[in-house]
Amino acid sequence: MRAGLRFGVPEDKDFIMALEKDALRHPWSEEAVSGLLSHDTETGNSRKFAVIAEDAGYIGLSAVLDEAEVGNIVVAPSKRNKGIGRDLIEAACEELKAGGVTVLYLEVESGNAPAVHLYEKMGFTVYNTRKDYYGQGFDALLMRKLL
Repeated sequence: MRAGLRFGVPEDKDFIMALEKDALRHPWSEEAVSGLLSHDTETGNSRKFAVIAEDAGYIGLSAVLDEAEVGNIVVAPSKRNKGIGRDLIEAACEELKAGGVTVLYLEVESGNAPAVHLYEKMGFTVYNTRKDYYGQGFDALLMRKLL
């Protein structure tokens, strides 16, 4: 794992919940975050885990066989534009690729220009759109990256 990054553990729940509530309109539930942090959960052909950037952000992922999805990626507002999101995505891609994953999916609100720009810069491409997914006038872009 890259310097300054580590896998999430159950004790990170409060940190992630605070990040989510501070940065997102629809934060994950405590139950969802706890499930993500249940110590790098692996069941059969599926796996859930989080990568944490200390006091700055996290990315939560789930993988099944050779495909994975970003559940959420959140960087604290005061820590944005410092490469943390890029570092989290790169670390996640390295971990997933080492585990045999070949494609990573995510969805992002079409109006979230900074996130869309980052994802495109990281090699993600739009393959579909979900109209009004985040509410009237708020579409979701479905993106993927081959690893």
